[in-house]
Amino acid sequence: MSAHSHSPSEESGSIWKILNVIIAFVVGGFTLFWGATLLIGARNAAAPKEPVAEVATAPAAPAAEAPPAPATTPAAAAPVAAAPVAAAAPAAPAPVAGPAAEITIKPDTANPLAYDLKEFNVKAGQKVKITFNNTHPAVPQMHNIVIGTPGSKDKLMALAMQMVAAPDGMAKGYIPEGPEVLFHTKLLQPNQTEVLEFTAPAAGDYPYLCTFPGHGAIMNGVMHVE
Repeated sequence: MSAHSHSPSEESGSIWKILNVIIAFVVGGFTLFWGATLLIGARNAAAPKEPVAEVATAPAAPAAEAPPAPATTPAAAAPVAAAPVAAAAPAAPAPVAGPAAEITIKPDTANPLAYDLKEFNVKAGQKVKITFNNTHPAVPQMHNIVIGTPGSKDKLMALAMQMVAAPDGMAKGYIPEGPEVLFHTKLLQPNQTEVLEFTAPAAGDYPYLCTFPGHGAIMNGVMHVE
């Protein structure tokens, strides 16, 4: 058997090869570590900040100011007055002892589209008895008597005219609905009679009129209550 001997130059070359491999691993590992570090740093720089960090760095909103305390002047310290209530209708007057005021009204003979009695006087609280007789002498014509609140004549005439277009206007006797109407008869055919009884209201001038459309402009009068 023959033995092989290694020269010093061969052994030196083998050592350098091993060192080169080790150095390559070290340099490669360092390069990978350095590259990974740069990549992670770049990603962290590009990533958006967390919402909590934004809230922490945002300037604090100014605190809402408390409403100013009300002035302590006498007027402000006084309790607020309640809204005014609409005035109630005047109370009915106390009944007046004595006989009732008896009034008879009919169409005027000279002008059947007017009342023969244009005005009359009664006392507040007095019993009133009005007998209305539709004695229209010429062409048959329907009439009534409606007593309204003071100053309501024009409004009652306008409301009666509006009822011409209402399908039930005739059935309602062309008598408007509302607080302006105090007392009324029904719409009477010729030669019909109706008695209207009531207690005279508070003092004032109360218009009465026929509310058949178009009649009230002439067929009207005034009840004076004293």
